[in-house]
Amino acid sequence: MTSMNCSFQDRRLILHHSLVKSTEKHHKSMFSRGGKIIVRLEPAPPNNVGPQRTSQFNYIRFVFRNGGEEEFHKKYEEALKRKTWQRSSSGSSSGGSRTSQGIQMRPVGIAGLEKRLAENHQRTHETISQAFEDMSRLMETARDMVSLSKSIAEKLRSRRGEITEDETIAFKSYLLSLGVSDPVTKSAYGSGAVYFEKLGEELCTVLLEPLKECGGMMALPEVYCRVNRARGLELLSPEDLLNACQALSRKPNSPMELHRFATGVIVLQLKTASVESMVEATAEFVKKNGSATASQLAANQGITVILAKERLLAAEEQAVLCRDDSTEGLKFYPNRFLIDV
Repeated sequence: MTSMNCSFQDRRLILHHSLVKSTEKHHKSMFSRGGKIIVRLEPAPPNNVGPQRTSQFNYIRFVFRNGGEEEFHKKYEEALKRKTWQRSSSGSSSGGSRTSQGIQMRPVGIAGLEKRLAENHQRTHETISQAFEDMSRLMETARDMVSLSKSIAEKLRSRRGEITEDETIAFKSYLLSLGVSDPVTKSAYGSGAVYFEKLGEELCTVLLEPLKECGGMMALPEVYCRVNRARGLELLSPEDLLNACQALSRKPNSPMELHRFATGVIVLQLKTASVESMVEATAEFVKKNGSATASQLAANQGITVILAKERLLAAEEQAVLCRDDSTEGLKFYPNRFLIDV
């Protein structure tokens, strides 16, 4: 398409753009086979006679069966806005020179495939943009719910004598089921030692019961997922979580501490759950079953496979278990050299 002519691969249609009154774009629907563009025309001047002198129609309709109407309509509107015919010194000579230039063909082959891929990419981009707009509205609603929960929590504290303890506990359980909380943030406590100390106290509140349920030990990736799920929109970075756990370990009256296994795996554990008690419980399970793999121990104790393997390795390090590393995998047995002696 040039500034004054529209050209096609198998046929050539020459239309002076000065005759174009307006254009209309019609998207593809379930009843039509492709997008359409309708070009409304002014009456042709009497001294400009074409192959057919008169017609009962004052428009031209372009049908795009394989897509491309969006790009065509955009380029066509740009050509109309430039109004190149008004800047021409001689309409007939310039028109002849334009028609003698090379004809721009419809992209075929690799060029056509690239064009279709670009169109699909554009449509995908528009869909994703709309999805993120919906996500932004959802987050705004979630912030309103957090503000509402804080307001109600303040009222509960101010009316402690008027509301029964059972009602207070019930309301807090509803908030926890919704994942709504009042998390510790840097905007409230800064980014120093006080922030990590308060964050450590929050970790105790969130993780104390889950730690008791899973045997007193939890790997840091699982801690990260549980804490961020409980915090809602105020997500923690891995670095902040590690600093908070380290601050928690340094407190003398803290119920939790960090522990690093010999393999480098770091866990958060209850101070009451010592390594000796963990090794003893692991060895007892293996002795009762005759042998055990990491997956079997994980299923029995309700922990991750990585953490179960670390427990078995710790028991092996203290010589209460022996390993059998074969093609069937790594399996642990009671150390009969120690038992039978």
